[in-house]
Amino acid sequence: MRKGVAKALFVLAALFLSQAPAFAERALPYFATLRNAVTNVRVGPGVAYRVSWVFHQRGWPVEVVNRYGNWRRIRDNTGDVGWVHSALLTVRRAAAIRTRDNQNVALRAAPEAEAAIRAYLAANVLVRPTSCAGGWCAVEVTGHDLDGFVQQTRLWGVYPDENF
Repeated sequence: MRKGVAKALFVLAALFLSQAPAFAERALPYFATLRNAVTNVRVGPGVAYRVSWVFHQRGWPVEVVNRYGNWRRIRDNTGDVGWVHSALLTVRRAAAIRTRDNQNVALRAAPEAEAAIRAYLAANVLVRPTSCAGGWCAVEVTGHDLDGFVQQTRLWGVYPDENF
């Protein structure tokens, strides 16, 4: 009986360890997204630290800038930093539209400044980047049947020189 319990515990432990987050050992910094619709951001790496602010947006992109155990120090698109537990993050890519002077960003049919405009995207519209190269990213607009290309510098959630 004890051998069976020990064997079951070993199998469960192996299964649990194999499910560790894929980004646990990624080089810093990197982008991740919020897993839950409500995420507490704390002033320090632990539940004993007070909540500094709360995100109310599942899938919002954040930049992971530091680690402490299972905690990740994140930066949001406004530059604010705080700590969240790694279980509250996912490696799924997302990006938010960055505007200049409140001017909407053109979603283009091709990765060219003169390409036809499919739509104008307002600040903080969520998109899913599917590839980036040559200063342009192919994106899908979250929650809409709409895709196209956006200049890479107009996205929070993708580094300016990142290609994928």
